[in-house]
Amino acid sequence: MAEPSTCAECATQPAVLEDLDTMPPAPWCLGCALVLVKLGDPVLNYRALGDIAEYTAAIARGTTATLRFG
Repeated sequence: MAEPSTCAECATQPAVLEDLDTMPPAPWCLGCALVLVKLGDPVLNYRALGDIAEYTAAIARGTTATLRFG
């Protein structure tokens, strides 16, 4: 069994999602992933590695990356 990934940003928390738009795919913990949502740069193409219910709820509320303008 593979060991759990650690967040590529903070390097202290276990990853809950993996960004598939980067090569190699970058793992993110929930806290760092939610910061990206708040900054308007969410990970939209991802693979779940753990419980991401809070993350998907944050994405569903919309960000500047997912809301239509005009």
